Amino acid sequence: MSKKVLRQKYFISKELRISIALIILWSLLVTAFFTYFAKELAEKIGNGTPLLIIVMLGYVLIIVVLTLLFSHRLIGPFERLNTEMRLIRSGEHHRRLNVRRNDDIYIRSFIKEVNMILQEYEMDMQYKKDLIKYIDSDLISIIALIEEGEPSKDKLRERVLAFHKKLKSNVEKT
Repeated sequence: MSKKVLRQKYFISKELRISIALIILWSLLVTAFFTYFAKELAEKIGNGTPLLIIVMLGYVLIIVVLTLLFSHRLIGPFERLNTEMRLIRSGEHHRRLNVRRNDDIYIRSFIKEVNMILQEYEMDMQYKKDLIKYIDSDLISIIALIEEGEPSKDKLRERVLAFHKKLKSNVEKT
C-alpha cells in the first residue's frame, strides 16, 4: 500500500504575498531613511544622550505610525464590512460589499469572492419567494375547489396531481 504524499503550499495567495511585501518594503524604506537622518544628525550634534533619545523616539514613532497605518489598511475595512453583512442578514439581499480604493489588495480579492456568494444567495432567496408564491396560488385554487361544495374525489385528485406535476417540473428546472 503506497502512502499518499501531501504537498504543502507555501505561497497560497498572491494578493497576500504582495500585501506583506509592501509592508516590509515600506518599513525598510522608512527605517533606512531615518537611519540616514540619524547619521547626519550625529555628525551635527555629536554622539551622546541627546542623539540616543532622538534616535529612540524616532524609531518608536516609526513603529507606532507604521503599525497604525498598516493595521488600519488591513483590518480597518472589516468593521465597515461587518456592518454591511448585518444589513444583508436583516433582509437587504440586494446589497453587496464595497471596497475602497485604498483597501488592501488581499481584502479586495476576499470581497470579490464574498460578493459572488451573496449573488448566489440572493438568487436562492428570490427562487424561494417565487416558489412560495407559486405554491400558494395553486393551493388557493385547490382550497377554492373544496369550498365550492363537495368536489368529487377524482376532480380533487386530478387537481392535486396537476399541482404536484407543475411543482416537480419547476423544482427540476433549478
